[in-house]
This record gives sequence, C-alpha cells and structure tokens, in this order.
Amino acid sequence: MISRLLNGLAAILGATSFTQFPAFYQQYLQRLGGRLDQARLEIDRLLRDARGAGQTLEQHIEALMASGTEEARLAGQRELERLDAAGALKNAYDALSQAGPAGRPFAFAEHFDPLVAQEALNAFQPAIPTTPEALVYGGTGMLVALLLLAGCQACGRGLVRRVRAQHAS
Repeated sequence: MISRLLNGLAAILGATSFTQFPAFYQQYLQRLGGRLDQARLEIDRLLRDARGAGQTLEQHIEALMASGTEEARLAGQRELERLDAAGALKNAYDALSQAGPAGRPFAFAEHFDPLVAQEALNAFQPAIPTTPEALVYGGTGMLVALLLLAGCQACGRGLVRRVRAQHAS
C-alpha cells in the first residue's frame, strides 16, 4: 500500500516537475533575448559615436584605448567587453532558439546563465502545459522519478538487510 502511494507520488512529482521545463525554457529565452536587444542598442550607440568621429567601430575603440588617458583606455576596454558579451549572448540565443525539443536541455545546460535563470525564475508562473512536448517531458519525468524511487527503495532494503545480518551475528 505504502509502496503504491510512494510510486504514485513520485510519478506525479516527476511528471509535474519535468513538464515545467518547456515553459521555463521559453521564459529563459525571452529574458536572454531582452538582454541581447539591450546589448544591440549599446553597440548601435557605440557605432553612432564611431561614425560621428569618422571611424569604424574597431578604429574608434583603438583610438579610445590609445588616447593616453587611463579613463579612455578603461572606456575602450569596457566597449570591447560589451562587444564580447553581445557576441556570447547572440551565440547563446541562437543555440537555444534553434534547438529542437530533444536538444533543449543540452543547449540550456551548455549556455546556462545563472542571472538570466534567476530573472526567469522570479517571473515564472508554473502551469500544467498540454503540448506534445510537455507531455513527453512529463512522461520522462515520471520515469526518472520512478527509477530514482526504485533505486532509493533498493538501497534502503539492502541497508535493512545488512543491519539485520549484523544484529543476527
């Protein structure tokens, strides 16, 4: 009786947990896209400054860094860091948005950003999705939870046997 109850609870918990991933993934992708949009706005501002000085972006940053003042060198370094960050955001966004349902957990793990995840989690509203993708995730979650429960139960039974054997000797 208790075993059936535990199996049922594990199945429900696993399925419910895993079905949340597609919705969270979408929230994460939206947050990442917002950061990418902001980075693009900053790069556009930098491009306007460069064009206003009659330079390419690279020339503008090099001129900042070579101007001789520590303040300008630091500003140039910050702009280089922004360009690198924007490139990383674009790579992550492209990989995540192009990943298929089976590849999404792997793309998510590869491009995971804790700050973006925290922002997405703060805004996330759990729901019971009924898309085919969510149903597959739910079934997978159910199986994972049941396998984990079975493993824990097997370990528990083995531990009880050892304790009984030690007391019997």
